[in-house]
Amino acid sequence: MKLIGTTFLALIVVSVTCSCGKDDDVPSAPVIPPVENINEVVAFKFNETTGTTTVESNTNSNYEILGNGISRMPGVKSNALFFDGLSNQIGGTLPSNILPSSQFCLSLWVSPKSYPVGNAAMLALTSEGSNTGVMVGINKFGQIVVQYFLGGTFYEQVTSQSLPRDTWSFIMVGISPKSRLIKIFLNGEIVKNTTIPNANISWPATNTAFSIGKNTTGEKIGIYDIDYFSGALDELMIYSGQLTQEIVEAEYGKYSPPSTVAYQIDIDYSDDTNRPSYHAIPDYGWANESYGLIYLQNKYHMFYQKNDVFLGIAQQNWGHFTSSDLVRWEEQNAVLWPDEGWDHYGIWSGCAIILNDGTPAVAYTGVDGAKAGIGTATSTNNYQTLQKDSYNPVISQAPPSVNMDFRDPYIWEKDGMYHMIVGSGISSIGGNVVYYKSQDFKNWNYEGIAYQGQKNEGEGQFWEMPVLYEFPNGKEMLLVQKTPDATPAITTYWIGQFENGVFTPDFEQAKKLEVVNGFLSPTVTSDAQGRITAIGIIPDEVDAAIQMEQGWANLFSVPQVWELDADNTIAIKPHPNLENLRGTQSTFNNLILENGGTNYLNSYSGRHFEMDATINTGNADQLGFIFGKSPDGLEEYKVYYDFSKQQWIVDASKSSLSPLVRKDIRTGNYTITRGATVHVRVFVDGSVLEVFIDDKAHFTGRFFPTLDNATEVDLFANGGTATADVTVYEITN
Repeated sequence: MKLIGTTFLALIVVSVTCSCGKDDDVPSAPVIPPVENINEVVAFKFNETTGTTTVESNTNSNYEILGNGISRMPGVKSNALFFDGLSNQIGGTLPSNILPSSQFCLSLWVSPKSYPVGNAAMLALTSEGSNTGVMVGINKFGQIVVQYFLGGTFYEQVTSQSLPRDTWSFIMVGISPKSRLIKIFLNGEIVKNTTIPNANISWPATNTAFSIGKNTTGEKIGIYDIDYFSGALDELMIYSGQLTQEIVEAEYGKYSPPSTVAYQIDIDYSDDTNRPSYHAIPDYGWANESYGLIYLQNKYHMFYQKNDVFLGIAQQNWGHFTSSDLVRWEEQNAVLWPDEGWDHYGIWSGCAIILNDGTPAVAYTGVDGAKAGIGTATSTNNYQTLQKDSYNPVISQAPPSVNMDFRDPYIWEKDGMYHMIVGSGISSIGGNVVYYKSQDFKNWNYEGIAYQGQKNEGEGQFWEMPVLYEFPNGKEMLLVQKTPDATPAITTYWIGQFENGVFTPDFEQAKKLEVVNGFLSPTVTSDAQGRITAIGIIPDEVDAAIQMEQGWANLFSVPQVWELDADNTIAIKPHPNLENLRGTQSTFNNLILENGGTNYLNSYSGRHFEMDATINTGNADQLGFIFGKSPDGLEEYKVYYDFSKQQWIVDASKSSLSPLVRKDIRTGNYTITRGATVHVRVFVDGSVLEVFIDDKAHFTGRFFPTLDNATEVDLFANGGTATADVTVYEITN
């Protein structure tokens, strides 16, 4: 047990003059204030460098660190421990007799990475359903939450201040029924000072269960716990004694935390053969729609819907990737978060733009739980952080001309004016985009519906993620995503002209962007060479239990280059930078594909590669590829072209033995003349497939084999003969 405190020393100076035979007056000693101190009873310093446990210093007890990975990182003195917000926690028991009942103090250093959906515990000395203990944590806004039981009665205190994300902060909490006060300090300053009843903290009779990194109240959404802490913890201590300002200042002054927080996320995915390695994907957690792809000072930025602490829609915020070449992406810290007020329910999608004065800016959708509005934010450090504009929302709600959802602003600048379209719809008619314009990016005028769709023609009741982009020939593309109604979500587009706030298409029937549906919500920009480049989301479409086991959900496509052909159709091809990923090459030339033949690639196997195939289709009825095949044939994923149906077919019916993944057969119309030569580039990366046809068309697929040996790759032909030259490039990243 350590004694920590402050003492007040009096320096007594006595002036004495000697005079024989005379007693001098002795001055009285000054009154010395009582010594204030706190006694350390529990200490987790997290200074271990290896292993799966951490030690409590006073009892010298080791406790197991649970979760998908154990991530140690630089702390405020030595090491700290990272908690992923989805799986990491430390649990055990402490003797109740060491825990203070009348004067309880706690201190810790904390750097939140993501705020939780529920109330997340940094330390919970409680059990679900009990009426004992103390919990110190944060809520969805990063505010400090202290919950405690006095005499068996529950109490809670919440600070108005929020802990900054990605920054070390020092918290001290003092709960003193003896003096009838609870005090909460943040970085040496008192932020809560409230009276409490004169009743001791309730503890269990013998041992007290504790949890570091997860609350114990059982908060859930579906199968997911929403009370995990996300971020770094260090120097977690419990003391007995009365907390004073002087003690807090002394404890705070002992540390010199680093100015930047260096999260080190060590999750071992070596056994996860379904996780992509060269597609953009967060380190862990949930990802959704991509947007705001932009090139700035030799770096590409891409934003996306992100959630570190829940694998679904809740507490959405803006994730951020950067890349120098569009194919190797690095995850950055999240840049936009919900705050108390008009966007407290979540930050939805938006766009990025460089303003006329050179300022990097974004527009985003904020939701208050009842309605959506549009906000803006700017950056002073090339999108590493964003500051919301104080006058938000710039558009408070949907215009009266629509009655469906209202979200996903897309902005461009032309002729000295900023133009914005937002996805919406009219329930009785169909999806649409509404139009606003502004001279200053602050004051926006509503100008009406830019284009109206018709749901009775299959165009959907609501449109989201709109993009309006101009091709080099002056033609403009209006691209939208029809949200699911009676049919799946699908991305479609028109080519035409946008003038005076109205989009006029060159053709009435929208064109599908993909041959086989599975790629959604592309974000579009021009790359450094002026090529129109797009990246979209490829969802998992699996049961939530699979994603919870994986610890990740969804990913982003490889970059595509879009060009407009003579028929006003978008031609899609792989971005040339993808060739920089090519590794070991295996070549198989002059293959003769015959009805019923197998093993054309000499038992080639792999889950991360590019295949470049030039195929003379001959007289075959069906012609295609097999991926993820097990030697016993129990699992295989087939992708092929059927000449009689004039369709590409993605057959996942035998792709997995798991009942929790989709095993449907999807088709898409596409014309290939029998006997023609077709150039196909296939990108396989774990569970994701991308196919590019003749530098014109694209589609995706997902497959999740369960067998370790379901890695074989082959070609096949049915009903005739074809020939092929095939090169396979291994890709490691």
